[in-house]
Amino acid sequence: MKRSLVPLFWLLLLVGSLGGGGFYLWKQRQTAAQSKVETAEVTRGNLRSRITATGNLQAVTQITVGSQVSGIIQNLYVDFNSRVKKRQPLAQLDPSTFRAQLEQTTASVNNALSSLHNAEANVGNQAANVKSAEAAVLSAQAKVDAALGQKANAEAGLTTAEANLRKGQADFTLAKRNETRQSTLRERDLIATSDLDTARTTTLTSQANVDSLRSQIEAAKAGVRSAEANIRAAQADVEAAIMRKQAAIEQYNSARAQVEGAQAQVSQARANQSQSQTNLNYTTIRSPIDGIVLDRKVTLGQTVAAQFQAPDLFTLAENLDQIQVQTNVDEADIGQVKAGSRASFTVDAFPEQRFRGKVKEVRQAPITVQNVVTYVVIIDTRNPDGKLKPGMTATVNIEVENREDVILIPNSALRFKPPDYKPPTRRERPQGQERPPEGERRKRGNFQRKSSVYTQDATGKFIEHKFTPGITDGTNTEMAEGDLKEGDKVVISAGTTTTHSPTQGRGGRGPRMF
Repeated sequence: MKRSLVPLFWLLLLVGSLGGGGFYLWKQRQTAAQSKVETAEVTRGNLRSRITATGNLQAVTQITVGSQVSGIIQNLYVDFNSRVKKRQPLAQLDPSTFRAQLEQTTASVNNALSSLHNAEANVGNQAANVKSAEAAVLSAQAKVDAALGQKANAEAGLTTAEANLRKGQADFTLAKRNETRQSTLRERDLIATSDLDTARTTTLTSQANVDSLRSQIEAAKAGVRSAEANIRAAQADVEAAIMRKQAAIEQYNSARAQVEGAQAQVSQARANQSQSQTNLNYTTIRSPIDGIVLDRKVTLGQTVAAQFQAPDLFTLAENLDQIQVQTNVDEADIGQVKAGSRASFTVDAFPEQRFRGKVKEVRQAPITVQNVVTYVVIIDTRNPDGKLKPGMTATVNIEVENREDVILIPNSALRFKPPDYKPPTRRERPQGQERPPEGERRKRGNFQRKSSVYTQDATGKFIEHKFTPGITDGTNTEMAEGDLKEGDKVVISAGTTTTHSPTQGRGGRGPRMF
């Protein structure tokens, strides 16, 4: 019986030794693990969230001065960094060719004016011819009227002569009858011979009177025919005068058309002269603004060709006391940038100095480079001492939100996860992260995600603390809702334990604000 207890004793002794050794090793490892845990303190303070981007400095108003005409640079009046006033000459092209063109166009103007004066004089002559033709028409019409009067008089005389002829024929008939009666009475010797002679004389006188009256009728008829001929001749003269008048009017209208053509030639010649004068004026390159010469791209004697496009000669900046930063902001951050937001930036020339400015505008036109979409943001700043120069590269921080007197959690604590951590699947939602009501989701745009940090108790156990994060500046994150307090120690690393990005499970795209 005693012999059977001996192996059991030794077995229990061996098990106890192994257990004690294992416990000792576990305790040593726990102590070592606890000794490797690093923590950071939860603090309270102010927090500024900002967007960082890079850009270049540029003048507020920058103008490229070119040439509208071709020629050889004859004189240069300014150089780099020269201060210029508006309308001040910057350079002079050779003007000889343009002066010759101006002289040619001036001669063309004088020639056109001479032609215009001749045409105007011809209009005056043709107007006088029209008036003369009108007078000839009136004169011919007067002749027609006179011929008509003559015809009327001739017809009246013919009527009188015919009446007198009829009366003479009646007197002749009466005298003939009286002679016959006197002849019969003489044959009967009832009257004296003298009475018969008197009767015969009366008959002969009446016969002669009738013949005379017939001659007068013929003369009156001839007068009527002559008056009719005069009328026809006068009417022909009227028609001829009217034709001459129409011809004079047509010549007058033609002369006026020549005047209008001469006036058009004068206008065209003057336009050519004005263009030649303008081209001559363009040979003097003048400053369009008050400013400074940033760049001079031509040299003395260089030929400037402006056939297809205006060549660039100078680059001017209006005022370098005010300067702008043109930066490109990613599409994920552009919604947070507003006009009037405060901004600061640094340049490589003065790395220790931070310059201040404000967002002037957010341009709507997208810029796509290798499928990356950005938007141009313009920031205004002052440059009274002239340190900032156009073209400098600037690192810009645009302030998005500010928080004062808030609980700040180090971002390194957000990346820590204990060794036994298992990331939740997409279908799982961490405990305590409830979906808010529909109205609240619309108000916030989406339900707020929860983040976790860990503290360690006296036994070395990691305790998870969930909280609702607010804004971040890249170093600390605001705790909007949570149970952590100022002074709490949060774990940022623990020996060989791995860390995980707080953005895992969201497509691997980290925040752009810092």
